Amino acid sequence: MDSQSLISFFKEVPLFSHLDNEELEQLSQICSEKKFEKGQTIFYEEDMGTGFYLIMSGQVKIVMLSSDGREHILGLLRENDFFGEMSILDGQPRSATAIALSDIKTMTINREDFTKLLRSNPDMAIKIMFVLCKRLRQADRNVESLAFLSAPGRVARTIMQLADEQGIKDLEKIIINHKMTRQEFASIAGTSRETLTRVLMDFKDEGILDLSSKHQIILVDKKLLKEKIV
Repeated sequence: MDSQSLISFFKEVPLFSHLDNEELEQLSQICSEKKFEKGQTIFYEEDMGTGFYLIMSGQVKIVMLSSDGREHILGLLRENDFFGEMSILDGQPRSATAIALSDIKTMTINREDFTKLLRSNPDMAIKIMFVLCKRLRQADRNVESLAFLSAPGRVARTIMQLADEQGIKDLEKIIINHKMTRQEFASIAGTSRETLTRVLMDFKDEGILDLSSKHQIILVDKKLLKEKIV
């Protein structure tokens, strides 16, 4: 990919969207393309972080695995999202596992190259720090959700977050296209698959959601959904 195409791509990535063209040009000099197949593990929890990734196409799930093999999904990421950034900033092992949910294409940036660039560009470092703080605040909200919200509240907040991040407005409705299984959805919401199914059916019966398509959630009444976040 040529430099101008990379710069256009970087402008769509939240981590870099506030950088100017000169800064983006410098980034384009230290990245490389890397592809992964569906189901491939990109890195494991406790691996040393040697680089981070920007998704050009496809979808990735970030998970934590228990000793008995159960997984808790921390996030589902798609085009223009980024992941693996914490380890390259603090030099610590990965805090979670990243798995390709589909064939994906990424741009990866090496830790050594990135930290060298930030040291020579303090303004760039400050801009990136603000974006990382925003992500940490979102993580805090997720912890709060697990700690204090009811099961319907956790499901409602998860749907609301999906609507805000990837929803497509259609008049008064919001269409959320996804590739999640019910188990993956339940893991993100911090509940069991059975509880998730019951809550979704309740929301459907109350006219909040339309679940007629397998890989699509249609948010019919956003106001009523917000009232469920308790």
